Amino acid sequence: MSIREQEILVSELLGPLSMHFRRGEAAYQNFHSDGRQFLFAKILRDNNHEIRSLILSKGHQLPLEQQQNAIDLVAHLDIWLELWEHLAATKSHKPEDKFSFESCKYPQEAATALKEFCFALGNQ
Repeated sequence: MSIREQEILVSELLGPLSMHFRRGEAAYQNFHSDGRQFLFAKILRDNNHEIRSLILSKGHQLPLEQQQNAIDLVAHLDIWLELWEHLAATKSHKPEDKFSFESCKYPQEAATALKEFCFALGNQ
């Protein structure tokens, strides 16, 4: 990968993606420490939607070995977002309402590898 290609990858995908990963981790911590409130679930939903959109629109720029990690994460987010939307549509939720559902297993290995790649390349 040329220096220019790497710069484009960082500015268009890895920089924004690493920020969304950090934002998601903070929202996830708040969600669990504050009783699984709808407020934090909505932040997680918005953040997960952005991660999914970034990967689908720019993930082709990733090296092949990272593309499968990205696809594994998107597959999880597809299911998570559908379940979120289904539960959110069942009633009107106040910010402090409990909002929790069972989802498919989070692809921890894929997400960790993708995050490490983002942070390593994005912080050079």
